[in-house]
Amino acid sequence: MSDSQKSGGDKAATAVVKSTQKISKIWLIPLVTLLFGGWFIYQDIQRQGVSIEIEFDTASGLEEGKTKVKIRDVVMGRVEQIRLSDDSSSVLVTAKLNEDADKFLRSDTRFWVVSPKVSLAGVSGLQTLVSGAYIDMSPGIEGEPKRAFKALQEPPVTPIGTPGLRVYMESEQTFTAQVGDPMVYRGLSVGRIETVEYDLEAQQAKYSAFIEAPFDQLITSNTRFWNSSGIEVELGADGVGLTTSSLESLLIGGIAFDEPKGMPASEPLQQDTVFKIYPSKKSAESHRYSEKVYYILMMESSVRGLEEGAPVEYRGLQIGQVEEINFELKDMARSLSAEAYKIPVLISVQPALVNLGDSQAGKEMISKQISAWVGRGLRASLKTGNLLTGAVFVDLQHYENLPDQSLGRMQGFAVIPTVPDQIVQFADQLNTTLDKINSLPINGMAQDLRTLLQDLASSTKAFNATSSSLTTKLDELDMQGINGTLNSLNALLSSLAADDQGLSSVNQTMVEVQEAIRELKPLLQKMNSAPNSLIFKSQVAPDIEPRGVNR
Repeated sequence: MSDSQKSGGDKAATAVVKSTQKISKIWLIPLVTLLFGGWFIYQDIQRQGVSIEIEFDTASGLEEGKTKVKIRDVVMGRVEQIRLSDDSSSVLVTAKLNEDADKFLRSDTRFWVVSPKVSLAGVSGLQTLVSGAYIDMSPGIEGEPKRAFKALQEPPVTPIGTPGLRVYMESEQTFTAQVGDPMVYRGLSVGRIETVEYDLEAQQAKYSAFIEAPFDQLITSNTRFWNSSGIEVELGADGVGLTTSSLESLLIGGIAFDEPKGMPASEPLQQDTVFKIYPSKKSAESHRYSEKVYYILMMESSVRGLEEGAPVEYRGLQIGQVEEINFELKDMARSLSAEAYKIPVLISVQPALVNLGDSQAGKEMISKQISAWVGRGLRASLKTGNLLTGAVFVDLQHYENLPDQSLGRMQGFAVIPTVPDQIVQFADQLNTTLDKINSLPINGMAQDLRTLLQDLASSTKAFNATSSSLTTKLDELDMQGINGTLNSLNALLSSLAADDQGLSSVNQTMVEVQEAIRELKPLLQKMNSAPNSLIFKSQVAPDIEPRGVNR
């Protein structure tokens, strides 16, 4: 064997074996078919829409295959199945929605049944009288995607996405606000109450309300809320007050709000701020200031007619109010004593009401001022504010001729001295008058009066006797003769008046008499000055007559 043949045989012995297995192209056909099939199935599922489950209290007005699900009157799906829950406490409704509704299904999505409804707030859902009830849907904006929901019993007061502000309130008073009642600003409805809850532990009613824009800018830290339901009639120390709000709140109630005048600059509204609802506008305005100085009055007289919230006045100006009557004092001795029980009344004085500012500095100033005034005779008393209602108020006045006294302290509160009220003062004056009357010598005066009456009776008898005697004398007179004389005199006068010549003669005679008297006047004067001149010759030398010059 040649060398070339040997080398060829060696190459054949060392050949490398390689795998020739590959995926056949024939398998691409079923793979593509599978992909297309999955795509068609996905498209079919998408065309079928989204299935959701909604829990209702009842199935009233709902029908399988007929009841529609709408957003703003646009049909988004239908009810497919209605069944009871496992514990039969609710109804589970399965609805199929269009694929376009998937983006609206969030945790804040809301569902409710729209049906005809008539209430004081108005009439709604009348179109369902013909078309039947349907499920309305409020699209969600925030939250995670969701497929199971709890339906609302009533339509939401505020649609999701409405611009405005949500506020939270609480009230300890008897209050009957309901969901949907208006929020009123100076007679204008600017929002609605959304939720009403009652806290059993705190015994408070809690409310949330939505104020629509742009009125949400009116809500500040100084805003006060009060009950505006119906007509408010107030009988207090200030008289009879009548307050009404808008016609809507008059019929269905509501909550009003405003910022009272004279408030300090408002602060930024905190996110968790909870406002208090006051029973009336007057009460809300009286609580517009936060800083108060508290005092205790130990009242010795009756506090009937005094109520919490009654004004505290200084010379006719309200500077505070009554906070609590029969205030509990832990330091006060409860042992029996001969003295009457003094009723503690807690009052507050607000420095802002006397223009001292709603601040700590104002509180310090009012404390110093009242302390100084008490040393100069400032006292507290109860006075009648309204005779019709019998309401009273606390009056602070300066009194003279009182013993020196200073502010006391009791359980950390300053105590302002008191004086008896008007009724007690009147009773004291009446008692003093009665004492003076009792001190008069009534017995002696009665005896003198009895003697006077006896003398008066004797004088009356004597007068009666004199009158009888006079009557007898008059009867004895010749009344016919007197009447005849008077008649003759009347006849004479009548004849003189009728005869003009006779009257002229009388007048001439009177003139002559006057001339004779005038001539006798010098003689009478002479006889008056020298009576003996008629007998003896007058010693008076004649008057010297002047003579002319001899020639």
